[in-house]
Amino acid sequence: MRVAVVGGGVIGLCVAHYLELGGAEVILVERDRIGGGCSEGNGGWVCPSISRPLPAPGLTLTSLRWLLRSDSPLYIKPAAIPRLTGWLWAFRGYCNAESYAAGVAALAALNATTDPLYRGLAGDGVAFEQAEAGTILAYGDEGELEQAAGLLAKLGEERVGRVDRLGRRALREAEPSLRGDLFGLHVRGDTHVRPESLCAGLAASLEARGVRILAGVEVVGFAREGRRVRVALTAGPAAGGAATGRPPGEPIEADLFVVATGAETGTLLGMLESRLPVEAGKGYSITVRNARARLRQPVHVAPARIGFTPFRGALRTIGTMEFSGINQHLDRRRIALLERAARRYLPGALDGTERVDWVGMRPVLPDGLPAIGRLPDLENVYVATGHQMLGVTLAPSTGWALAQLVLEGRSDIDLTPFDPARFA
Repeated sequence: MRVAVVGGGVIGLCVAHYLELGGAEVILVERDRIGGGCSEGNGGWVCPSISRPLPAPGLTLTSLRWLLRSDSPLYIKPAAIPRLTGWLWAFRGYCNAESYAAGVAALAALNATTDPLYRGLAGDGVAFEQAEAGTILAYGDEGELEQAAGLLAKLGEERVGRVDRLGRRALREAEPSLRGDLFGLHVRGDTHVRPESLCAGLAASLEARGVRILAGVEVVGFAREGRRVRVALTAGPAAGGAATGRPPGEPIEADLFVVATGAETGTLLGMLESRLPVEAGKGYSITVRNARARLRQPVHVAPARIGFTPFRGALRTIGTMEFSGINQHLDRRRIALLERAARRYLPGALDGTERVDWVGMRPVLPDGLPAIGRLPDLENVYVATGHQMLGVTLAPSTGWALAQLVLEGRSDIDLTPFDPARFA
């Protein structure tokens, strides 16, 4: 069976990895760089402990007005509201306790294989930077900590590992560079990876096993017969992003197609006269090489809604969610938000030998859950998208489960909550 995977981010790479291991002939197509886009500058957290839907209980009209402030952690650009109105209304409909609980349970089930699959990647010969130091969730509010501790207790130690409470003194001893009147939870089952190295390692492993990877090649259309797609039409490699004026590329014939193009999945599915309500939730990060501040493990600072990730020779400050449509514009006001929080909670995080500011488009669906499965109106087209801030955490389990579904017609993981048909 020949399968064409469209999208060379961490999700598409993991899908291709498990399809090839399952015996499929795989070709992977990426319009830009392999591992670019949303997969490049994120925090790299592998965190079943905080795998939760984005829409949460308690969203009110007052908080919706607060979301229009450019200095808020979750920001909706006013100019984008007319186009986003229907999506935001659907999002608000999932901001209730019942939907949230169901989403947490679905993500927990999808995460059940996260740890063994990550360990299996190394066993499969995929080389990438990884650390198993756990994650610290730092709070300034006792009620918020108790709520998080209760949720972790429900997930169970077998899912998230041991959870230690850290008082103010214990937190200072665990992370001496951290500032603020904070206390927290140390979730020992979490790990983190350098996402750039994970994508590079997956791509190198795929190529070594004979998988053909076409980078800089954009899918610009499809040829279909009834409910089946026969060929993906491409534009040849070019430095620019638009297909206009680019030479026709190689037609890609396949038995099955998997679309894993992140926030831009909706555009590609539009070429198939199909629909999936994926929006871009832009995230920002600042990566500093040889930062003066030091951390032993990733830290999420709840009062500021930001995080810090230590890598070998670098420190990354991550955070914010911005809904402003499909664009790669880096809003300096959002970077300034990270800078203020970094200076307050981790002095020295911005001081080093080199700095890179980054923005990426996270794919978000209204219910905050990914879409993993076959499109309802096409017999041989599957999608894997909508992982919001959990792409690195859920990539191996998504790839493994979707490969089973494609090759065997079933999956060991219940993919019903993630069925793309739920939006049909």
